[in-house]
Amino acid sequence: MPSAQRRLYAPHELHRLIAPRSIAIVGASAKPGSFSNRTLENLAHYQSDIHLVNPRYDELAGRPCHASLKALPAAPDCVVIALPWQAALDAVREAADAGAGGAIVYASGFSETGLSERIVLQDAMADIARDSGLRILGPNCLGIAHVALGAGLLFQMGYAQLPKPPGRVGLVSQSGALGYALLQGAQNGMAYTHLLTAGNSCDVDVLDLAHYLVQDPDCRSVACVFEAAGDAERLQVLADAARERGKPVIVYKTAVGEAAAAAAQSHTGSLAGSSQAFEAAMRRGGFVRAHSLAELTEMADFFAKAPAPVAPGVAVMATSGGAAIMCADAGANHGIDLPQPHAEAQAVLDATVPEFGSPHNPCDITGQVLNSPEAFEACARAMLRDDHYGVLVLPQVTAGQVIADKRCPVVSALAREAGKPVCIVWLPHWLEGPGAITYMLDERIGFFRDTERCFRTLAAWQDWHRWRDTPRPTHAVGAPAGAPSPALALLRQQPQVITEQVAKQLVALYGLPVVQERVAASVREVEQQARGMPLPLVLKYDAPGIAHKTELGLVRVSLASADEVSRAAHQMLASLSEHAPGAGPGRFLLQPMEKGDFELVLGMKRDPVFGPLVMVGLGGVLIEMFGDVATELAPVDPSQAAAMLRRLKVYPLLQGYRGKPGVDLDALADLVARFSRMCMDLCNDVDEIDLNPVMARGNRFVAVDALIVRRPT
Repeated sequence: MPSAQRRLYAPHELHRLIAPRSIAIVGASAKPGSFSNRTLENLAHYQSDIHLVNPRYDELAGRPCHASLKALPAAPDCVVIALPWQAALDAVREAADAGAGGAIVYASGFSETGLSERIVLQDAMADIARDSGLRILGPNCLGIAHVALGAGLLFQMGYAQLPKPPGRVGLVSQSGALGYALLQGAQNGMAYTHLLTAGNSCDVDVLDLAHYLVQDPDCRSVACVFEAAGDAERLQVLADAARERGKPVIVYKTAVGEAAAAAAQSHTGSLAGSSQAFEAAMRRGGFVRAHSLAELTEMADFFAKAPAPVAPGVAVMATSGGAAIMCADAGANHGIDLPQPHAEAQAVLDATVPEFGSPHNPCDITGQVLNSPEAFEACARAMLRDDHYGVLVLPQVTAGQVIADKRCPVVSALAREAGKPVCIVWLPHWLEGPGAITYMLDERIGFFRDTERCFRTLAAWQDWHRWRDTPRPTHAVGAPAGAPSPALALLRQQPQVITEQVAKQLVALYGLPVVQERVAASVREVEQQARGMPLPLVLKYDAPGIAHKTELGLVRVSLASADEVSRAAHQMLASLSEHAPGAGPGRFLLQPMEKGDFELVLGMKRDPVFGPLVMVGLGGVLIEMFGDVATELAPVDPSQAAAMLRRLKVYPLLQGYRGKPGVDLDALADLVARFSRMCMDLCNDVDEIDLNPVMARGNRFVAVDALIVRRPT
């Protein structure tokens, strides 16, 4: 069954696959360097039963070799299938018949080829998994490693020689090669509990594997490399499990770039794509985003070591004024506060730091203090005891094993005493220089090779704990409630691109504010309507198939008389005849000219994986110029909508700025929440919605234009 159509596997369903008590290698070979031989080498520290299977041999590498899985004395927990693609499916079937718990299929040549006959083979493998309960990793899978068991069930050379410190970070990757590249960080002190790779994921996928690690007691944080995220509901189940167990999940996603949505009809469709939907899903689930592989490992290691922050402030102690300034800059870049010490800590710094240093925060203690272990310890203890600070950052400018051996135990003990983490920022370009691994291995010291990554991680750490302490939204995140029957009846009578007049009628059925207007079928009727309306007026020509009227001259504003309205109407018909001769018959829309202090946009785009994505931001023509919008998955409640507003660059203006009026932010957040509910209700029938502009003044909001694009039937 494709993963998007089923629940996440529970940990007990994957236990025989990931933590096997017995292993069989099908396709065992005497050929040096073969995948089966490498797997056997990578099991050098495995203490349980290993069975070799190949009917061509009676013995291999001093071990008996069996003709088939059925010939084994008992069903193996995990079967490693080291056979070419032509033989892999039969081996999977044999593993299922033998009662194995799981299978790892190394062979490539299946759905990744794009060949229909190979896709059929992979689908047959998935059918075996569904019907038998055999849990399958792959095909096209590098394998997995369970470090504590010594179970290197992978064909990459050299795993047996990697250091294996007690693990704290679980590692999941769709790409086996990238996963193993990260696993080799064990050479530099990274302490992994597992490497789990998914390959083509005919059965078990990255969400299942991350779900397993979230519930593994030895794993304190989970690092994930995603190419695709599966589906929204299963991702949310993973998020809920991680939240319940207090396990941070740090995600690095590849393939985030995407071409502009050329086929999009609305501004929302152009600005809101799959990467924005993925970001929104990450925020909703409390996942921590990493921007590079290096950041992924540093973040995951820090989260695995660090307790919850006890204060928002960060203290910095450096032996270089330049390094101290870099930390101040990074703090400002990531919203991290570096407050000045309280009196008690300040007194210690004043008494200890020489006059050519800086006894403030960030603190330049100078090399003189560095050369005095007692003075260094006094300053570090004073900063860690100060309740302004939740963490101490120590930039290091020189690699050296002697000083690391002396300082690391002191720093670690101070961190334990204060119940706060300490971060080393390793600035030497001797990246693996002496002393680096010493700090990396310590249980209380975060280790970073870049100042910006350190402070971005500290911001993410504070944000994650705030998110976890925030009550969950009371609304359901899943299925739509269903549109009111009048809305659906009207909607399903319309063409794919719904005209402005009807779109506003639909919006009004949800109680959302839209401009009052009059409709006219001819220039003569427009002239008659204009005489009874307060000036100035706005005139539009609304025709089927025309999504954006302004570009064709079909919108005129500030019309101060009936004569101006008449001339504008004639000009619109001429422009329509010249630029869009194939447009269907339309109608004139005559509206009072709404005034606002701001022009905003409310929009929705339906993402095929995550569902409706709602957007709010600066609207009118400025949306194209600045793209200042915030997006979230629908539905959002008013508190989530308020958080969206705070992410806008224009937010200070919305609050009111230098005597200029703002808007009622609570009322705007409520409007966004109600709009998101409408989007959720209509998402089965609608691809895109634009309310642009929404004129905003005080607590009054009026949509003066609307566009709805139906889903293709």
